[in-house]
Amino acid sequence: MRKILVLALCGISMGMPASAQFSKLKGLVDKDKKEKTSNKEESKGESQTKASAGDDVSASSSENVKINPKAWSLEFDGNIDWFRLSPTGKVIASTNSALYGVEPSTGKVAWKHDFLKNLTTENYNPISNSPFIAIVTGSMFNMQQVVLDVNSGKIIANTKDMGMKMVNKRFTVPSLGGIIFTGYLNNAPSIVFVDAKTGEKKWVLSKIFESASEMLVARPLAADDNTLLMATGKRLYKIDVKAGTVSWAVDFKTNTDKGTLATEASEEANDKGSTKGDEKKGGLMAAAGLGGGGMKDGIAQLADAVYGKFLLIDNQPGIVYYYNSQEMSAFDIATGKPVWSTVKFSDPIGGLLFDERGFLVSTNDKKAELLLLDYKTGKQRWSPVELKGRITALKLNGTSLALASAKESGNNYVNIIDINTGVSAAKSEMKVAGQIRDIRQTGQGLIYRTNKELNIQDIQTGKDVWPKSVSYKIGGGIGADKGTKTYFWADNELHVIDNSNGQYKVLGKGLKLGGDEEVDAVEIREKGILISSSQNVALFDWDGNKVFHVYQKAPGTSLANKIMNVAVIAMSVSNSAASGYQAGLSGPNTTSYNQNMANADRWSDLGSSALADMKRRFTASQDAQNYKVILTDIDGPDGGYGLVRVNKDSGALEAKVVLKDKKPDYISDDTDNLIFYKDNAKTITGFKL
Repeated sequence: MRKILVLALCGISMGMPASAQFSKLKGLVDKDKKEKTSNKEESKGESQTKASAGDDVSASSSENVKINPKAWSLEFDGNIDWFRLSPTGKVIASTNSALYGVEPSTGKVAWKHDFLKNLTTENYNPISNSPFIAIVTGSMFNMQQVVLDVNSGKIIANTKDMGMKMVNKRFTVPSLGGIIFTGYLNNAPSIVFVDAKTGEKKWVLSKIFESASEMLVARPLAADDNTLLMATGKRLYKIDVKAGTVSWAVDFKTNTDKGTLATEASEEANDKGSTKGDEKKGGLMAAAGLGGGGMKDGIAQLADAVYGKFLLIDNQPGIVYYYNSQEMSAFDIATGKPVWSTVKFSDPIGGLLFDERGFLVSTNDKKAELLLLDYKTGKQRWSPVELKGRITALKLNGTSLALASAKESGNNYVNIIDINTGVSAAKSEMKVAGQIRDIRQTGQGLIYRTNKELNIQDIQTGKDVWPKSVSYKIGGGIGADKGTKTYFWADNELHVIDNSNGQYKVLGKGLKLGGDEEVDAVEIREKGILISSSQNVALFDWDGNKVFHVYQKAPGTSLANKIMNVAVIAMSVSNSAASGYQAGLSGPNTTSYNQNMANADRWSDLGSSALADMKRRFTASQDAQNYKVILTDIDGPDGGYGLVRVNKDSGALEAKVVLKDKKPDYISDDTDNLIFYKDNAKTITGFKL
């Protein structure tokens, strides 16, 4: 009962920070509006001058484009709560009567499970890089787990059928081709391993942990075919799977009260949701993914939550590393004896990377620091570098490590340190205006580009090289690289900077986007640079001359959708630090990732037809990048609200479908050029686009 109460409290607490977060988002909306109004007033005349007077921002006509008729229509037995596109291409629909798998090309039901009904999207968890999904079932006092193959509908594992009770954790072990469940079996706390290929229960370990209250806090890591490393909130274990025994156990506490491990950012789902999401939950908070759902949803989200992590480093054989938010240590994998003393962090860990010299660790709370820990001893290679805020980007050039950081207040900073000594090139970080888009090192200094300005920092003085920054209104600075050059959009113009020498210029004439939109993507194409927003697509040649501009009028955006757009931007910004840190360090002097860990993340041969579909779709998805699908008001006597497909290389409107719905609930399958549209409460219609 005590365990159930703890789980209940965990589930409830998950929703608590959401309301606070949403309040911040509402404030962000107001702030965003004020900033945009202010910036528009300040740069109104300038922008109008930059944008060519001859630019046509009227909507591009789609009247002569043939309307594609519906390919199929499927009516379900019950009301549709939500529907998604799986990584194999199957359409998955959840209704109040069953869970369905639908053939995308024909609309025929591929499979149906009546016992999986009234599911929420939080309760539907795709397992990364696999065709499997996991679902929590059962009651609050007897939670169960179901894992199924979305392609065939085959139930891989049903913990209820296995005789388990109160299943609390689920982790995949891809390298062993299986899934681990923890719960009670025959009234004993047990670990059950299921073969993902056959669904067979391969082995069961009972009463392995020293305390019945211990639960897994990290994904188990297979050191070899017979050895699993596991972590609970109290200890670390090495398990001999064949013998069913503990090879060693060491005390090492992992606190779960402060949230999941920051370095283990949530993986992007392999599937794709519809535009309106979960109809069961509804509301602004649910649409933003900021809350809602009940106890079962909370436990579903906690089932594979990660609070610590094991590491095996290629060039350090015989050692296993383990870290959580507060500390890190290393152990002899054969005996469990400590290799070096535990390193405690001043504040929760925010990022970890593998450099040739050791672990590059950053913390990110009240006292943000950057540390370099020696692989063999755990000792700091240099005194911690104090940071102003959380690291959002790292770039290594030789021994010079350029970094950008940001405080919660919104202030951003840049600096360079010597990775061998930890000594800063400048006396202190330089404050910059706006959020960092990119940082680069050149002979002149550190090029930094934000969403408000561009300049170069002199690494000796810490001051700007250019007397006046290239400034632009908020929302600018999004760019893409080609060779040593970066092309970016700002103030309705295309800009280019050569990162090798810091030379910068504006390209061509300006362009005003239809609908007063701002660019949200810049892409390098064979013929030039493509910019796009929700309703606009434009291509420029390498000299900045406009090749084409397509604008499709929006069918209308509600205040709620505007808030949601800001919410998505805010969430993206909050995640940028983790992604920037993970991807930012690159160069010949670094270990980008090690083979042991890469193998641990790779599924063994599952023998599933779904994997062939996933591979085909991944290959085909490269072609999907040639098109943009836009929701718009379609011209003509048979028009209405619908979707048009725009060719990114020619600007041609190549196809369209009419949905007769101002705010349609649909999924665009850009890989196979299909549209799946929720026609009414019980019907999904398929179109070839």
